[in-house]
Amino acid sequence: ANSWLLNDVMRNKWKQPDALVTTDCGAVSNLNGAPLNIPTPQEAAAVAINNGTDIEMGSTYFHDFLLDAVDDGLVSEETVDGAVRRSKGGGER
Repeated sequence: ANSWLLNDVMRNKWKQPDALVTTDCGAVSNLNGAPLNIPTPQEAAAVAINNGTDIEMGSTYFHDFLLDAVDDGLVSEETVDGAVRRSKGGGER
C-alpha cells in the first residue's frame, strides 16, 4: 500500500496507468497489525485500494469491507472502478 511507488512511480512516471497490482497473501488484513495498526478492516481496505492495490489475495477484506468503506466515504467509487478496470485487463474506459 505504497502510493508513491504504485501510483507516482509505476503508473505515472513509468507511464503504466493500466498496471495491475495484487497483494501477497494476507497483506490487506496485515495492515491492522504492526507497524501501521490501522484500526478497522474497512480502513485497511481503504488504505490498500487508495494507495494503488487492485486485487487482494489471501484475505477477504475487499470482499467483506470495501463497500462499507465506500459508504463511509473512505474510498471513492471512482477508485474502485479504476481497480476493477485494471483487473479486467484495462480494456474498458
